[in-house]
Amino acid sequence: MAIADFSKENNPHVRVMTGGYTLSNLKTLLSVADREKFGVVACNIRSRFVLNGVLEAAWQKKSPVILEIAESEVSYCNMTPARLAELAYEAIERMIAKYGYTVPVCIHHDHIQKDVDGCIDRAIEAGFSSVEVDLSKLPVEENAAKCKEVAAKIHPLGISLEVEDGEIGTAGALADPEVESRIAEYYSKVEDCVKLCEIVQPDALAFFVGNGHGQYLKAPIIGYDRIKEICDAVRPMNVFGVMHGGSGLLPENFRKCVESGARKFNYATSLSDIWFEYFPQELVSRMQKAADEQSRPLRKVLDQFEAEWDKVDFVEAEAKIAEHLGMMMEKGFLSAGKAELYG
Repeated sequence: MAIADFSKENNPHVRVMTGGYTLSNLKTLLSVADREKFGVVACNIRSRFVLNGVLEAAWQKKSPVILEIAESEVSYCNMTPARLAELAYEAIERMIAKYGYTVPVCIHHDHIQKDVDGCIDRAIEAGFSSVEVDLSKLPVEENAAKCKEVAAKIHPLGISLEVEDGEIGTAGALADPEVESRIAEYYSKVEDCVKLCEIVQPDALAFFVGNGHGQYLKAPIIGYDRIKEICDAVRPMNVFGVMHGGSGLLPENFRKCVESGARKFNYATSLSDIWFEYFPQELVSRMQKAADEQSRPLRKVLDQFEAEWDKVDFVEAEAKIAEHLGMMMEKGFLSAGKAELYG
């Protein structure tokens, strides 16, 4: 089913902001990016401070941007779709008032894996313009069957759908001692990607080509040729390639991915790490102690300490996030100045 426009006429949950501004979906963002050969960064919004830094970068560089939260992050970041949407709407209004112009923004629910129907409903009600259903651990046919149901539900509302083939950082690859010499065996297969897209008719496709979530412990072996093969194969269906696991890659890595055809780039850990650099050391020590006691990464106790860190002055952290992301928009994703290409 073809995706409708993301508009109040098609979707009662669409928020109309100053000057008639509304969010954009992935079809709108990525079709222009594909035509003009640049990438659009998708940033995981783990706090209002990360949000502020990300939007400053987008407005300063006049770059389209995607704000997202993964299902797994909602709880430990205390960032429900409803809360992210409200924070984002308020921040976008501030940016429009501050700069006097707009840039395209998408709000996306990433990596929906467990409570698919519940997450989709909450994203719709919050006014999100995009979602990703990640059932990449399932066989292609099962993955496609559920994703097709979701597409039929959200496309008439103008909400875009991203699907995923090939588990990012696949367990098999991580457990293989010879993975560096055999990594291509674990890459998403072109024929599987085509099959998934033919059945579902999504708007974007994430795949595994040596990329992984978090910071890389070793230099990743990215399959640029496979990116091109997949993107070329699904482009005729108006589906655009997505790279997850961007943190730790260099601008030149991103440029090669853009040249190969990828158009959406998830970028979470690097921005979160910048934010953490500005936490008071005494607070970090107590957070780390709690994380160790619970056998969790530091970020997964954020919600337990929000009453404290939410009072911290993170103005410098926001500026640093904006500076870093702005550099990536210019040198990596090549999206700086591209906002003007959107009507």
